[in-house]
Amino acid sequence: MASSSYLEPSLNHSAAGGCGVKSRLGMPGGPGTSGSAGGLERPPTSMDRVLKIFHYFETNSEPSTWASNIRHGDATDVRGVIQKIAEIHKLRCVSSLGLRLTHLHSDALHWLHPDLGVSHIREKYEKQHPQEEWRYELRIRYFPKGYLSHFSEDKPSLNYLYHQVKSDYMQQTADRVDQDVALKLGCLEIRRFFREMPGNALDKKSNYELLEKDVGLRRFFPKSLLDSLKAKTLRKQIQQTFKQFANLNDEQSIHKFFEILFPIYPFDKECFKCALGSSWVISVELAIGPEEGISYLTDKGSTPTHLANFNQVQSIQYSALEEKDRKGMLQLNVAGAPEPLTVTTASLTTAENMADLIDGYCRLVSSVPRSFIVRVHKDGDRALPSIPKVSNHEKRMEKRMDGVRTRAVCVSETDDYAEIIDEEDTYTMPSTRDYEIQRECIELGRCIGEGQFGDVHQGVYISSDNPALSVAVKTCKNSTSDSVREKFLQEALTMRQFDHPHIVKLMGVITENPVWIIMELCTLGELRSFLQVRKYSLDLASLILFSYQLSTALAYLESKRFVHRDIAARNVLVSTVDCVKLGDFGLSRYMEDSSYYKASKGKLPIKWMAPESINFRRFTTASDVWMFGVCMWEILMFGVKPFQGVKNNDVIGRIENGERLAMPPQCPPTLYSLMTKCWSYDPSKRPRFNELKTQLSTILEEERLQQKERSRMEMRRQVTVSWDSGGSDEAPPKPSRPGYPSPRSSEGFYPSPQHPGHYQMAGYPGPHTLPSVPSALYPPPAPMVDTHHAHTHPRHHIHTHSHTQHLPQLHGADMAMWGSAVEKPDTRSSRGSLDRDEGGLQPTGSQHIYQPVGKPDHVAPPKKPPRPGAQSQVGSLACLNTADSYNDGVKPWRLQPQEISPPPTANLDRSNDKVYENVTGLVKAVIEMSSKIQPAPPEEYVPMVKDVGLALRTLLATVDETLPQLPASTHREIEMAQKLLNSDLAELIGKMKLAQQYVMTSLQQDYKKQMLTAAHALAVDAKNLLDVIDQSRLKMMAHSRPH
Repeated sequence: MASSSYLEPSLNHSAAGGCGVKSRLGMPGGPGTSGSAGGLERPPTSMDRVLKIFHYFETNSEPSTWASNIRHGDATDVRGVIQKIAEIHKLRCVSSLGLRLTHLHSDALHWLHPDLGVSHIREKYEKQHPQEEWRYELRIRYFPKGYLSHFSEDKPSLNYLYHQVKSDYMQQTADRVDQDVALKLGCLEIRRFFREMPGNALDKKSNYELLEKDVGLRRFFPKSLLDSLKAKTLRKQIQQTFKQFANLNDEQSIHKFFEILFPIYPFDKECFKCALGSSWVISVELAIGPEEGISYLTDKGSTPTHLANFNQVQSIQYSALEEKDRKGMLQLNVAGAPEPLTVTTASLTTAENMADLIDGYCRLVSSVPRSFIVRVHKDGDRALPSIPKVSNHEKRMEKRMDGVRTRAVCVSETDDYAEIIDEEDTYTMPSTRDYEIQRECIELGRCIGEGQFGDVHQGVYISSDNPALSVAVKTCKNSTSDSVREKFLQEALTMRQFDHPHIVKLMGVITENPVWIIMELCTLGELRSFLQVRKYSLDLASLILFSYQLSTALAYLESKRFVHRDIAARNVLVSTVDCVKLGDFGLSRYMEDSSYYKASKGKLPIKWMAPESINFRRFTTASDVWMFGVCMWEILMFGVKPFQGVKNNDVIGRIENGERLAMPPQCPPTLYSLMTKCWSYDPSKRPRFNELKTQLSTILEEERLQQKERSRMEMRRQVTVSWDSGGSDEAPPKPSRPGYPSPRSSEGFYPSPQHPGHYQMAGYPGPHTLPSVPSALYPPPAPMVDTHHAHTHPRHHIHTHSHTQHLPQLHGADMAMWGSAVEKPDTRSSRGSLDRDEGGLQPTGSQHIYQPVGKPDHVAPPKKPPRPGAQSQVGSLACLNTADSYNDGVKPWRLQPQEISPPPTANLDRSNDKVYENVTGLVKAVIEMSSKIQPAPPEEYVPMVKDVGLALRTLLATVDETLPQLPASTHREIEMAQKLLNSDLAELIGKMKLAQQYVMTSLQQDYKKQMLTAAHALAVDAKNLLDVIDQSRLKMMAHSRPH
């Protein structure tokens, strides 16, 4: 990747042994270093030998800052500098390049001939003006015939030409072109710059605002256009124009740009005002270019008159006329011409620049490096030879001196070769010896993995502190290549700066070829593989623990201003069964003063990336948060990759349409809610890692409490079952029913009302069981549910905040099919009849249900006899006995009918009971909606939800009328139950809106199911309200009886 560089850190070292000194890894500002960018140690005087050359190799910084710093010796010439820069950036069009020197405060411009010495040039021109007033610029000046097709086979050269021409256009021509042309050229640059962005991306307001505010429209459009149009009009025109070029790729965008611009600005030829002859006889404009050769025009619009082709030019000479005005004269010896072609220019500088241009074309056409210019050397002037071949010894010395972030030709002050100090990113390169390890201290073992640059081996590090420390050794496949070696060692540089218990630790490096990076060994390997292998032995608490540990590591990176850019389960290593560590920092970048990092090239993990990263290659801490959300999803899915079966190109379209990864089967709703926050399209709405760390800690504690309760209940149940082994024919005594309220959700979470406890008790895989996988939210129809707990244990723990209210614990059957419950009072418990293998939901949330996990030999409890006087309507919904839970698995003949406890719904006279009638009406409305919702189109959702809402309003009005008749001590409890119903209705409406919003997407069915689950919660809570009112009535009746 080409990029700008800066110089100062690597030039501030004192001399320490010249060419043989090897760069070392260490921390900036450590002993003996001033924060080296490359680890090279130079004499202080070398600062004067450094030259900054601006270029057009695209980097992450602003185009005006693209530059490389070179070090030169007394004999370094311009040709050597050009050749080295081209070699570093893999530019093949070396013969087309020229070096231009411009004075920033005047119109002075000089093209520097390749044979000129750099020291001579600086001595000559820096006497006239200070060094900081001169700009050295590497440009493509000499175009071969058919250069576009020629450069199409040489992508770096095509890109270089494009950036050069675009820069010239924006600085010189953009404010003078038509609005339509400016819009097209700007949109073509947007298309090229954001190559992964879909064609309709700018239609989304947030994307356009990101382009406008974060990137800046001034980068693409001239100021005159931006000032002349209103913001709304400009946005509309950009959106419309961009769609014309939406399907173009990089190369097509560049060619289209040239096609539109060329009639306005013919960038491949240069024109000079001059006169033919040795005096001002014929005033002409001399045009020099690949197609015209050398020709002239007498006035604008006239047909060019051809003078000569470049292959006809035999020699070039220029000089100053002996006159006071110092005019210049250029003479060309043309084959077949009777006399030299003489051109008079306004100044000697113009003649020099023309001579250099024609000489460059002659060298290009004839494919020879020798100059066609015949110079008359004066005192002080000398023509230097081209840079000689480097000896093998010098090459070896060069490689030894080549620091991690530095490319050098040589180091000696008197050397003739240019040194390029090219800082690709904004890191500083430490140079202490702390992390250099001798190769003989490492014993390389078996290969345990493969990486982008090479293999990873298990090894042993032998040191005085630890005689046999197991380590991981990363090897580099092609460490002889400067660019590969540099990128490989970049990871070591990044890791060196971190010290965290959940980040893989760097042990050291070996910078001599072959290059090795030595890290701590995580014996259990990659997290993704670990999850897949141990899928059936990991519990939910372990998965949440892994997510929490990663959040602490990423919060640490956030505090250090680093973006990781590749957060995925494959890049997390497992140190022990309860400890994971973040690794693979090959893509990590330091953000320094900017708020984001922009990647220009390279392969990126599209399916894990945030939309702004895919569209705009924009990486921030917020984009890391998105990736962390995907990584959490991978962990909860036991290593399943996101967007399975979706092409990379299609991912952004799905995200733009609002699709997100579905909730994993065992995922607590609070955790999934946290994931969805991480996947907010707007980066500013995503939580910070410190917030994620805090909330994950709370979720982890909740799950651990739940886990303890489940273990205690399982032990209690086993004790209950063990009573059966005593041989007695008498049924064991029925234990008292304990009440275990669900842990409260943390503030700021948004649990779904239908998941009050957040966890399915029997749904999590234990150490010896298969994890149950609910079929979304709808199990096979089951007849009845247990709502006894609502009657026995009033819910004093309910929050009044609408987002954090806890709802009643729902049991085995989903109650999506309420009809059978209403019509069949004499049915058995659904808990024993739900078959896990058929994907039914396990009992959720309630901690007082003792269903064993993974014990298929237990039979379902027998059908219970109907209770005398049982009601056939809503009262039947609660006919399950608490003892059923305790007696799961107990032999049928051990169950005694007389042990049945009183039902939760009071046996009251229901004639003229308006509350009872309206609860029944609400339940019927939910049943009707449940039966119609699946085939219904989105426009029919509102009437169905409206019917449920009207039924609820009638119920609540009836309760308000009944309330004065009930004891005042019970009013608070009834009001809380009413508030809960209002919250349930709000949740149902919210799910309905989401189902309408995501119609025709893969999420539609999920949100329909969530609608039904919200309606289910509403119906259960309506029944709970009836139970609370019945208890109040019974209490009132008890007080009214004479004692």
